Amino acid sequence: MSESYSLPQPAAPAEQLPPKVVQAAAGRGLGQTTYVQKGSNPFGNFAFGIGAAVALVLVFFGIAWVAVQIHFRPLAWLAFLCLIGALIAVVMAFGALIAGFTATYLFAGGLVHTKNGKVQVVTWPEVDELLLWRAGGKTAIAGKLLCYYVVTFDGRKVPIELQSAKGDKTLGEQLQGIVKSLGRPVVESGPYSGRLRP
Repeated sequence: MSESYSLPQPAAPAEQLPPKVVQAAAGRGLGQTTYVQKGSNPFGNFAFGIGAAVALVLVFFGIAWVAVQIHFRPLAWLAFLCLIGALIAVVMAFGALIAGFTATYLFAGGLVHTKNGKVQVVTWPEVDELLLWRAGGKTAIAGKLLCYYVVTFDGRKVPIELQSAKGDKTLGEQLQGIVKSLGRPVVESGPYSGRLRP
């Protein structure tokens, strides 16, 4: 049976857990549910990205029309930047759609992570380290925490979203506390630390 570690917060969630999650947790003896984090809705993110792209295209046409009417060529560059922004928004929208539905369920004896129906189970004794994945490069977001990776002794790397769909970051704080209580390292990682892959 798995060892249990005390978690720093909430009681069992009120909502019903998916049968696959209940079955996986019971199969590994994870015990009581302590916290649930559902990721963002990929369809909502996709719609937002496409909406942003449409808005930028409309701004592009508006600026281009004004530039032609007043014969002020530098406005054409601003219109061009709006078009580039629209293309980036479309790419990011499809990226969000590909990312899919995710959820992480904390239990007294481990965690269950789901992505598009695929279930991964990690018991606390299997945890080797927790990676704090930070953005790199020379941008405004360099050093920003993007997500977590729970790394197991057998080499599995389970990605955990930074926050829930509602913006709650409790899960990450709890994971850090649990991993530290296990005597395992919480490691700064990601492109910011020179590591490109988890």
